[in-house]
Amino acid sequence: MSETILGVDLGTARIGIAICEGAGLPAVPLTTIQHTTWRGDVEAVASLASARGAQRIVVGNPIAMDGTSGPAAQRVAAFIADLRPLFAGQVVSYDERFTTAIAQQRLRDLQMSGSKRRRHVDELAAVEILSAYLAQGRQ
Repeated sequence: MSETILGVDLGTARIGIAICEGAGLPAVPLTTIQHTTWRGDVEAVASLASARGAQRIVVGNPIAMDGTSGPAAQRVAAFIADLRPLFAGQVVSYDERFTTAIAQQRLRDLQMSGSKRRRHVDELAAVEILSAYLAQGRQ
């Protein structure tokens, strides 16, 4: 059976979401969730995952270049801990180093305006996270 997986780029203002709807299919942008409250953000991701029939959620983990976990990584760990009780499937973290920079460069390459880039960078970063996760054979 093919597994639907969501990729999540947890930002402070927005949460980018990507989806892969089966083995061998690419990760594609799904949506961007605007930050409301911590609980609201967790519930929005859990609700979206359930509505899309996801069996797994992959949350980008911003590990520092030296391999340490800073405040952003601790925030991701707390988000995952709060998400797990609300989602029946598996929730995992995955190293997201450089994903936002890669997403920004891809959008610049497409010659998107700054405001349009800001609207799409989070979901494209989520695509990068999920694509890297899938490329590692973690599906």
